[in-house]
Amino acid sequence: MLRTPGIAAFTGQPSDLAECRAGTDLIGRPEVQEFLQSITDPDAALAELTGVLDGGDAFRAGMMAFVCGVLVERGGSVAIPVDAVLALMERHLLLARERADGRDGAGAGADDELFERSPDLVRAHHALPFVLLAAMTMLSRDEAARRRLRARPGIAALVDALQKHYETLYYVREVLSLVDGRDVLLIDVRNRRGFVLGLTGVRDRMYHFFALAQDALLRHAGPGYLGAEPADPAAVRYAQNRGLSADDHRAAADLLDHQLLGFFYPGVKRPAGEAVTGLFFPGSAPFEAIPVIAGVPTLFLAERSFRAQWSPGNMYPVLHEALESRVSLRELPSEDVEAWLAEFTKPSD
Repeated sequence: MLRTPGIAAFTGQPSDLAECRAGTDLIGRPEVQEFLQSITDPDAALAELTGVLDGGDAFRAGMMAFVCGVLVERGGSVAIPVDAVLALMERHLLLARERADGRDGAGAGADDELFERSPDLVRAHHALPFVLLAAMTMLSRDEAARRRLRARPGIAALVDALQKHYETLYYVREVLSLVDGRDVLLIDVRNRRGFVLGLTGVRDRMYHFFALAQDALLRHAGPGYLGAEPADPAAVRYAQNRGLSADDHRAAADLLDHQLLGFFYPGVKRPAGEAVTGLFFPGSAPFEAIPVIAGVPTLFLAERSFRAQWSPGNMYPVLHEALESRVSLRELPSEDVEAWLAEFTKPSD
């Protein structure tokens, strides 16, 4: 039996328009099947595939990125392919934008003509939905990769410009808007306590932060802290996206979470120079609306002023089964809290 060319040689060969339009039929090709059936070590396979993503045919390289995503979902290390897949995604987004800009008012057969002139624009268009699926798989698992992608100039604008053409870009946009690696300082003025909460994979709607923070605070400070009722375990698991079953996802349509603690704008009563809670901080606000004091986003904690509720499934629907949302909690020493309050309430010059 003749052996097919290696996966690198196959990926480097040019695809035609029919192959591009056939999408995942490529996975059934003998060259790809031989490679898949030979895999004994997913990480070694990922390393081999990663090496063919830069410089291969635009469509075939995109489909190999899709295979990388499948291998990561099956336990392969996301660290091996993630940067190469995201670089390929960016190249394909640029090609897709060029194609979209040139197709305004074009008829159904425009891609046939375009393939003759600029085949990579069409190849990237057909591969991009599969590249985006792979990117979502990896970004959901790798916080550092999310941060690196956000730092790439022009990525957010590309995603916004092309979202109407590629449905999966909605999810990529939402992943890019996640709050990662940021801290929030919470000051309990009445009890002179302070907590630093570190955010990972938190949606940019404060309702999500409230759900995660309430659970962390009540676990740390104990039941009944600031008069709070116990957190709903189902609501907490949904907010964390932890161990959700198909039944949990169905039940999310009727799931409600509640305000257990009060989150407030920081305030100072003058002339006494006393720290006091200001207005209630709204759960619909974005993270960037939190007041920044001494370089740190800061809110005051107190007993809730009213009983708010929200639908987790509407406010922060699950983006990907692998995306973990969490907050870490560190309580400040009492002397640090007193020093912070003294500085905060000090009269301005």
